[in-house]
Amino acid sequence: MWNGLDMNSKRKFYVFTLWVVFSILLFTLPGCVRGQRVKKEPLFNKWKAMAEKSRGYSPTAKRRVIHLQKKAGAKAPEQVTEAPLERPLPTQKISMKMHNIEVAVLLRALARAANQNIMISDRVKGTTSINIEKAPWDQVFNAILRTNGLTYVWQGNIIRIMTVEDMERDLKRETQKRGLRLVEPLLTRIIHVDYSDAKKLQKNLQKFLTKDKDGKPLGSILVDEHTNALIIQAIRDDMERLIPLIEKLDRPTPQILIEAHIVEATRETARELGIQWGGLVRHTGNVNTYITPGARSTGVLGQPLSVAGIDPTSGMAVNFPAALGNTGLSVGFVAEKLGQQVLAVQLSALQKEGKLHIISNPSITTIDNQKAVIESGKEVPYQTVENDETQIEYKKVLLRLEVTPHVIQGKTLKLEIVTSKDELDWANAVQGNPAIATKKAKTNVILEDGQTTVIGGLNKEKTDVSESGVPWLKEIPLLGYFFKGTANSKNMEDVLIFITPRILKERIPGQEDQP
Repeated sequence: MWNGLDMNSKRKFYVFTLWVVFSILLFTLPGCVRGQRVKKEPLFNKWKAMAEKSRGYSPTAKRRVIHLQKKAGAKAPEQVTEAPLERPLPTQKISMKMHNIEVAVLLRALARAANQNIMISDRVKGTTSINIEKAPWDQVFNAILRTNGLTYVWQGNIIRIMTVEDMERDLKRETQKRGLRLVEPLLTRIIHVDYSDAKKLQKNLQKFLTKDKDGKPLGSILVDEHTNALIIQAIRDDMERLIPLIEKLDRPTPQILIEAHIVEATRETARELGIQWGGLVRHTGNVNTYITPGARSTGVLGQPLSVAGIDPTSGMAVNFPAALGNTGLSVGFVAEKLGQQVLAVQLSALQKEGKLHIISNPSITTIDNQKAVIESGKEVPYQTVENDETQIEYKKVLLRLEVTPHVIQGKTLKLEIVTSKDELDWANAVQGNPAIATKKAKTNVILEDGQTTVIGGLNKEKTDVSESGVPWLKEIPLLGYFFKGTANSKNMEDVLIFITPRILKERIPGQEDQP
């Protein structure tokens, strides 16, 4: 049977066999690699720990206790829960029919109907009658109070019902307390601010100082810029209120490592590669999985692949739309990332092939909500003549990247990204000085920790002039023009900026002592 086959049939059989072997290796090797990951060598764990440690850590919050001396015989300060100015009353509908009943008894019955706590002054007197059907509780309550000349205030979860005379008495008592505060001695404390800006804290905390009858604050809050400390002079009640606020506001924020890869490539190369890095990775456990359009969710032998939760059509990972000839076969590509340097390895490999040029791969660490700026470029001299004097002025031609990260719930980041690229435009030069063309892009994106986004569109037109001809003959004056030629080519170059933010973990106490 084998001898009866012609050469064309044998060639097709060889091609089919090689394809089957390649497919089996392609879809089974990732499973073997995953199986080997369970047996991690101590050297690998040590290397991984050192790599993570080299990135740095976010600062750990430290507990700070500021003591205030108690007055002789003074009681501990009461914990007062401030209620909203207009706390809503119950609104359930009720029906009541009573005749000639005491107002205090009626209010207690009304409170039981709404399961509401009330306190009634002993000065509440008089009788009333009521006949309502399915009316809102709050409307009935307010109607009874207005009819009998009463009022109420919230005190915690209790409605305190009183007469107008009772309320005037309370206001007088509060006025007397405020007068005592005006003659109360001021306390002075110096509080060092570790993580926040003392000037910003000063501006916010001054609004919490008690004011006198003329609206002037009792005390002051000063800033010592040398030590970044607050000098607070206030009455005891204000001091007891300000110190907990400072402890809550002056806390460390996470640090974010911004890694960037700035790449310059021709538009044809970018189109052939089909790079779709917008939203690079989805996490499956501890493994980062990439998938491209057309990929299978199972291997050749039917084993499941760890690509659950990934939409191949959403532009995840990298798509290689290379044509496979007239075979009519379309195969997706699945790969699992074993480390955090896949992007750098891929770009370096493409640079060795001459398909792109890596301008730089800077990294910078910043704290939450603080702008990180990366600049790369040069200063260009510009010659000007003024009053018969020649002056040289230098102007910057930069590729600038600004990233402001904000951590959301410890795992997600919101990035405000601003990029700008300056170019020398010799076509529009004035008096031999080239113009500076600037291209700028600004966006806001939300990424997961370790996810990569890319910014493109910072392109330019590159003109190449090449000369070719017959050796020696093209160098002959005048006649050499007949033996040489000049070729002009224009290419569009794109600058792609890959940005990967990583949230640095907090240092575990005692971790610095580990080898």
